[in-house]
Amino acid sequence: MTTTTSTTTDTSGFLKTDTRGRVLTPAQDREALLDAFEQSGMSGAEFARVHGIRYSTFAYWRHVRKKRGLVVEPVKAGFQEVAIQSTPSPGPSLTIELPGGGRFRLERADQLPMARALLRYLDT
Repeated sequence: MTTTTSTTTDTSGFLKTDTRGRVLTPAQDREALLDAFEQSGMSGAEFARVHGIRYSTFAYWRHVRKKRGLVVEPVKAGFQEVAIQSTPSPGPSLTIELPGGGRFRLERADQLPMARALLRYLDT
């Protein structure tokens, strides 16, 4: 069985690691990351990936914090009210397709005499 209780400092003096080479994150840094997560609106997996933390480690930090009763539910992305200005619909319309691919559309009743004249002209 391997013990992981001893720690060493890397050559730059910034990161403490255990005997298995895992980086040890100071408690104040963990708390700051968890606070940032709660305000981020991201999923736990997404937040861990963005910050370079193994998800299982991050989930354990959250579990420990929850047991201590310090968890604030993360902000969820929500809905935003949007106002849409509608344009009045033109009402019913009639599309006439002609042989050869031509077509015309009638959207108002006052276009009917023009359509009648066009159809008579094409019929001759």
